[in-house]
Amino acid sequence: MILLLLEITQLLADATMDTNLDAGYFQTDAHNPSYFTIATNTQYKGDLTDYCVPVNHYFPPEELLNKLSNNLRDILKYYPDYAEKHQHNMSAFINVPSENIIPVNGSTELITILCKEMEGGVVCPVPTFGRWTDLPIDFNVPVHFIQREESNNFDLDVQHIIDTVRREKAQNLIICNPNNPTGASFTDGEISYLVEQLIDIERIIIDESFIDFSDIPSASELAIKSENVVVLKSMGKALGWHGIRLGYGVTNAQLAKKIRQSVPYWSINGIAAFVLDNLNDYKHIYQQSFIKIKDDRKYLLEQCAKLEQCKIFPSQANFIYMKLPDHFCGKRIRDALNDNFGLIIRECSNKIGSSENYCRIAVHKRKDTDKLINALNELLSIGDGA
Repeated sequence: MILLLLEITQLLADATMDTNLDAGYFQTDAHNPSYFTIATNTQYKGDLTDYCVPVNHYFPPEELLNKLSNNLRDILKYYPDYAEKHQHNMSAFINVPSENIIPVNGSTELITILCKEMEGGVVCPVPTFGRWTDLPIDFNVPVHFIQREESNNFDLDVQHIIDTVRREKAQNLIICNPNNPTGASFTDGEISYLVEQLIDIERIIIDESFIDFSDIPSASELAIKSENVVVLKSMGKALGWHGIRLGYGVTNAQLAKKIRQSVPYWSINGIAAFVLDNLNDYKHIYQQSFIKIKDDRKYLLEQCAKLEQCKIFPSQANFIYMKLPDHFCGKRIRDALNDNFGLIIRECSNKIGSSENYCRIAVHKRKDTDKLINALNELLSIGDGA
């Protein structure tokens, strides 16, 4: 134990000096390395606990996993169904007409299509999901970032957004609701006002990938009735299965048909298609899971508030945004948690508009929350005395 403390103390020492901490497998643009990369490279020899990927820990049920396993031979052998079948299954699950749905291989497939087809500049608040900040730049789309401010709990004034779009003469607006990584959100009234005031621009994109974990109603109905609104959602986070790569978009029927023509044939893989085909049998369990997650989020917020040196911000998602003390190196905290405790967190220095002083912590069940809080207490105590 004494050797472990000495190791950690050395790792946290001299936090202000230049480091090569990102020279290895954490050197990724806008994202964390995969769980598999971390598991292969970490010095920790036991099982890892991931607080980086925000996922539903109460879904899927074991029965669905067994059903998938029992049918895996045929799932892998044959081609999956066509897009029309996926639209039908999604329609029954999310209560949106099939003609308004765009099934995709994870939300990033649709994000790529939308960014590639953008005409005119785009306004995007930051920090936010990395694909929204990186892809417009990759496709040479002029981007204007609106900085979310800590002093306002990273909330944004909708009139400021509208004024920025007008001033920059942008034709596209990207909104994540709730936002990743801050957890800040817009009300349905604020979203409606944005759409009403920006009815003339080319596209308003609302990323609702974390909306199931919130108390916010979806803007899908608004998107169906509007000429320029596209709502998109990653399903993996809510289903507890990021690896199946499943998502969708919702918009007016004419635009949905046009966008579907840009989606590759057989975009939805066989495993994702099988899950979609069986989801409605577990809809009640799915809905109940979010009640449990909200309770876990409340517990995580309460426990993190006891870390007196850190600052925690309100969240409508299944993660929280945490600010470390100014004299701490977030990359060193990340590495110490990883290598000495087997805990993975999301340090946010590679997100535009954020820095290494900020971390994103995914909601877990209580026993795992306690494990993280105990480790952070230990590191903060050692670092403070270094």
